[in-house]
Amino acid sequence: MAERKVRVGVVSLEHVHAPGLIRAFQEHPKAEVVAIAHEDLEEAQRVSEQMRIPRVYLSVETMLDKEPLDAVLCCAANAKHAAIAELVLGKGLPLLVEKPMSATVADARRMLLAAQKSGTILMVNYPSTWNPALHKVKQLLDDGAIGQPVYFRWRAGHRGPLAGLPPDQQAKSWWHQRLLGGGALLDFCCYGANISLWWFGQMPLSVIGVADRLAKPFGDAEDNAVLVARYPNAFAVLEASWSQGGAVPGGPLVVGTEGAMTITQREGQSGVLLTRNGKEEFIPADPLPPHFQSGVSHFLSALLEGTPLHETVSPEFNVGVQAILEAGMIAARTGTAVNPRLL
Repeated sequence: MAERKVRVGVVSLEHVHAPGLIRAFQEHPKAEVVAIAHEDLEEAQRVSEQMRIPRVYLSVETMLDKEPLDAVLCCAANAKHAAIAELVLGKGLPLLVEKPMSATVADARRMLLAAQKSGTILMVNYPSTWNPALHKVKQLLDDGAIGQPVYFRWRAGHRGPLAGLPPDQQAKSWWHQRLLGGGALLDFCCYGANISLWWFGQMPLSVIGVADRLAKPFGDAEDNAVLVARYPNAFAVLEASWSQGGAVPGGPLVVGTEGAMTITQREGQSGVLLTRNGKEEFIPADPLPPHFQSGVSHFLSALLEGTPLHETVSPEFNVGVQAILEAGMIAARTGTAVNPRLL
């Protein structure tokens, strides 16, 4: 008799990563996507037909009431994550949320509390976590390969999540609405906040930043942002752009008292470029285990086999990430340094 698959319900298609995550569940031998809950019925039906998902609902409440689900994937606007998490986790269902955790640190704490009360899994998917080169850098840092790290830089940029649409359609989307958690800062600085917190192992003491609409005048959310997080013994520069027209080396780059490292590829092999004593060395990344191949494989392994979540995708860790981001948002608005440890 065939083993029953994990029945997954999808809450919202608002995030552009939704199709890829849905496909990853569908391609996993131990999962199936059985329903979508989305406020735009026409879009939900179109995706349902294209991706062969049996049922569509207009509300998450109705889907949770009618579907015998085993897990839920949330791809909603950032500001909606907390309310969805409370509903889903309140039903005792494991939840995978696409990054960032939420729009505010208060919402992140609501989500963590809901997970603790339910005793079930809440995971925040960061695609960067599944990059083996980042794990290799962390190992080398911990081994003292570049001495004391003093500087970190991460840049993420493209033309915007909806760049192919006319400006009026982009303006109506949640991506460009601050109250819904839109903007390049949350979308892209979150990666740098997540990775720098992981590599440095402690919260920053302060964050300063700038953020504005430099190229996209519609909406009220920024299309460019730069944050500088002051860690106890290092600076971390987190850059985000939705108006970047070409490829720009994004790193991450980490500089220490005895060398520097960035990630790169050589002949199709992902790895670390280590510069030390005036010499460069390419160090191939070690393959990650099967449950580190994607957010979906990691989530299902935690659900089915009880494997622990990696710290970078755990709710506890991501409350800290959210505090860094919120400190940056406040700093950009007020022009003053903000201590994320106090948020």
